Amino acid sequence: MPQNYPIFPTSNINEISYDRTSGILPPLQAQGNLTYIEFITVVKALWENAYPSIKIKPVQSGDYAEYPVIAYGLELKRAHSVEPKPRSRISPSKDIAIFGQRFQNVVSFTVMTKADSGQLSTSEARYSGPEVAEKIIEIFEDFMMEYTPVFKRLGASEFVYARRLSDSEENRNATDINKRTVTYMLTTEKLIAMEVEKIEKIAIDVRRYMAMEKEIWDDFYKNPATPSYEGTELNIIDLNQSATPSYD
Repeated sequence: MPQNYPIFPTSNINEISYDRTSGILPPLQAQGNLTYIEFITVVKALWENAYPSIKIKPVQSGDYAEYPVIAYGLELKRAHSVEPKPRSRISPSKDIAIFGQRFQNVVSFTVMTKADSGQLSTSEARYSGPEVAEKIIEIFEDFMMEYTPVFKRLGASEFVYARRLSDSEENRNATDINKRTVTYMLTTEKLIAMEVEKIEKIAIDVRRYMAMEKEIWDDFYKNPATPSYEGTELNIIDLNQSATPSYD
């Protein structure tokens, strides 16, 4: 399925030539609200444009078609520590209510290369082995640091380096793989806008339904249904005077 890459925002000023360290100029402002999927799309587009021979793919259990490859995955998603529940946002109109919540996403990127470089052809061995994985992960970390302002400009609330995980190896379909993993903390925000009139209408409908349910149950408990035994014959049997057979 073809992906629609996000359009980079434009402004009326030259962001590169502006000196923001003096404190006189305003800080770089985000335009939009970058989601996790959009963030991955941006990283993939920028990276593969610079390094077309090293693809970025989602994490999978099976073998990849070609190596080296960078596999991404969402390790954890949780509510932001300073905003554990949705809160109101400033609305441009009194007729619109806006609610939002921020989330912390731990995103991992794993560089994978073939380990048995000595058994491969010259062209394949050039991009194999643990040394190659080390070089690629270092280049990728520099790449992510360089483009952090771009991620923030596109709408990432926060984007920080989390940690580098321990090096590892694994076997995938009889192929030994070197793995080098780095994680980042991406803060995203989810916004929901709704008309105030619609909110009030739904609330009124719910109150009416709850009142009707309460009326039905109150009527049931005040006037419980009592069975009528009119016209019914009742025979009482004394179990202590049971029939005893006679053998006379």
